[in-house]
Amino acid sequence: MDVSDQGWLGKLAEAYYASTRPKSPSGRTPLSSDKAGTVAMAKRNYLVEGLSGAGKSSVYEELIRRGYKAISTDRAWAYYADPDTGLPGGPIHHDNWMWDGEKAVSELESPEPEVLFVCGGSRNRDHFLPYFTKVFNLRIDNDTMRRRLRTRTADDWEVGPDEIERVLERNRSGETPAGAIDVDATQPLNQVVDELLRLAN
Repeated sequence: MDVSDQGWLGKLAEAYYASTRPKSPSGRTPLSSDKAGTVAMAKRNYLVEGLSGAGKSSVYEELIRRGYKAISTDRAWAYYADPDTGLPGGPIHHDNWMWDGEKAVSELESPEPEVLFVCGGSRNRDHFLPYFTKVFNLRIDNDTMRRRLRTRTADDWEVGPDEIERVLERNRSGETPAGAIDVDATQPLNQVVDELLRLAN
């Protein structure tokens, strides 16, 4: 993440990396790298990314139903970081939604299972991209996104009109993680997961 000129977000990211820089429980450097700087690992980790309303939680639940090992990062790793310390307990805002480095790396480095699907996103996501074999971006059009976000409940992280417009603007910008493979998430859920599994294999 380039934080050199992003104001308080840069300050937040610097605090986060200072306090929770990913490391293994032993404190050693997580993984070796090859000469190109690519993290070397035997297992296959797949990241399923997408904006709010794209269907990450639904994909997670369907993968679990089919017997795959999957993690919802919103439930397992993520927290709102304090802008000054990078630690949990910060204000509820998209810009300080972070993955806990130690929790994430512990799962990503673990040799079991052989295949792991990680569903979710965060502001420090890019820091973990070397751990993933492939990154999938769930892509939907603005009309579908608007409809899904308007029907959300508090259990689904309910969003107001201003937040919906912010997410739609990000969707229009076409921002995706580096090297991500787009998946049409307007399809029925079973077809979306079928395509993810096909692309993963």
